[in-house]
Amino acid sequence: MQKKRALALQAAWGAQPCDHPAFSKEYDLGERTGSYVCTQCGAIFSFREKAELVAGRTVTE
Repeated sequence: MQKKRALALQAAWGAQPCDHPAFSKEYDLGERTGSYVCTQCGAIFSFREKAELVAGRTVTE
């Protein structure tokens, strides 16, 4: 996801809580930044932050 799109998502989402259900790699001017973006709210996370969020989720069946 382009950084510009992530910032637009953040503005549209506002201060609502988000459980960050899915992530996309972040790009800026066509180059990979190394960060990840929540596809729902546009929050930007480092690789480590994303890994910790995913690892902290509990699997329910």
